[in-house]
Amino acid sequence: MGPASAWWSVTVGMLLQAVTGPAGQTWSPERFWQQRSGYAGSESCRGCHSGIYEKQEASSHARTLRPLSEVAEFKTGLPFELLDRVGNAGLRLSLDPSGSVLLSSVRGGEETSVSLRWAFGAGAKAVTPVTVNDRGDYVESRVSWFRGTGAFDLTPGARERVPGSFAETLGQVLSHEDRKKCFGCHTSRPMADDPVPARNEMGIRCERCHGPGLEHVRAASADSRRSSIFHPRDLTGFRMAQVCGACHGRPPREIDFDEIRQIQERPLAARFPSQRLVLSRCFNETDGGLKCTVCHDPHDDVASSPEALDTPCRTCHSPGRNSAAICPKASSNCSRCHMPKARVLHHTEFADHWIRAKP
Repeated sequence: MGPASAWWSVTVGMLLQAVTGPAGQTWSPERFWQQRSGYAGSESCRGCHSGIYEKQEASSHARTLRPLSEVAEFKTGLPFELLDRVGNAGLRLSLDPSGSVLLSSVRGGEETSVSLRWAFGAGAKAVTPVTVNDRGDYVESRVSWFRGTGAFDLTPGARERVPGSFAETLGQVLSHEDRKKCFGCHTSRPMADDPVPARNEMGIRCERCHGPGLEHVRAASADSRRSSIFHPRDLTGFRMAQVCGACHGRPPREIDFDEIRQIQERPLAARFPSQRLVLSRCFNETDGGLKCTVCHDPHDDVASSPEALDTPCRTCHSPGRNSAAICPKASSNCSRCHMPKARVLHHTEFADHWIRAKP
């Protein structure tokens, strides 16, 4: 059996174990966070978990959706003008007298504009506005702000999408399904059919990962521990990848060889870390012990220093360990070579979570 066949055998074996429960039933993470009632709100967690609450509240997860008026880096660069050659229109971002961000489009003698309402993205990579136009359509702005350049440019995908009408030079009209997906990954509660999130539901907060907490809060208030709450830390590595993958690229829950091959080969694959992680030999040969939370504190921003990222690697790849090879090239900054950053969208890079000796 060659190296590729051996890897494939290990990967498929792990997938078979991971996607089925004790009775052979496919496991689904939705049962933990798609309930529509029983929520207490993240503020109610603060009394008992103040340290975690404060850290999480300041994290990128909590800022994945905000009113655009709160995003300083977006407003600082205004006014801004851009010639959209694909849409054959001049685009302009400015502040109106009320302080709201206004997106205008000019083509010939025509002009149209819309007030931008929400900011999607914490700003670690980009911020894309979404709003509702005067017809009630949800619209994704054709202009976004990018951390990589500290400037505005066309939103990813806009260069490949010719507006179907002059009104659409402001942005893409989102379908009912698309807007539910967008808000679904940027809010803490399941969205109604016509999502207009309340401020305290914006962003990823406590109950998105722990599930509805009202019973838990009531039990804690009564000094009772009988009502528990879901802890993702107790999940296996593959099941945690499925929970995180609800927004970060869910691994296949069935043995679908075509889908596994696409996860390996598709051009934008590095954008979805949960899918890529389960391809890694490190993940499979530790029986899924290399969970998302081994490297990432879910209550904090992603660690960025080489020292912090090297620590999990050294758990196995260190002298005296007999389970993993020692890198002959370097003893630090492991991710630079084994998780190289890939430019999958303009101005934006993602670390490839398919950990390999030679990517």
